[in-house]
Amino acid sequence: MATKTVTIENKDYVFNTLKEAQKYYDTIVKELFEANLTLTTGQDFEDLKWIYRTYCGYTKHNLDKLGKYDVIGVKSIRTIREKCGQYVPAECCAIIFSDGSEAEFYTDKAIKEIALKQNPR
Repeated sequence: MATKTVTIENKDYVFNTLKEAQKYYDTIVKELFEANLTLTTGQDFEDLKWIYRTYCGYTKHNLDKLGKYDVIGVKSIRTIREKCGQYVPAECCAIIFSDGSEAEFYTDKAIKEIALKQNPR
């Protein structure tokens, strides 16, 4: 299987592998959760916002919300995720919209979808 690179266009940076990109952003999500921080500015905020918007564009998910409201923040929340048939606690991103609502997403899943679109077979 060919290695998939991932280009984060907002940062104009190319990760050599999908796993490298996933690990990089997973670390950011974990740090946000541990520090109980909400990003509203900065490179990490812009990157995560770009990843979410791009993922939604590719999957046609939440496009109505993205068309109506601005993304004003990103935070990390604890949720339950099914993994290998078991339910385990995991951190994921919560996008905060200008209407005050939130939408959760997993950076690893979003980055994988972006890599698939950037590296078609």
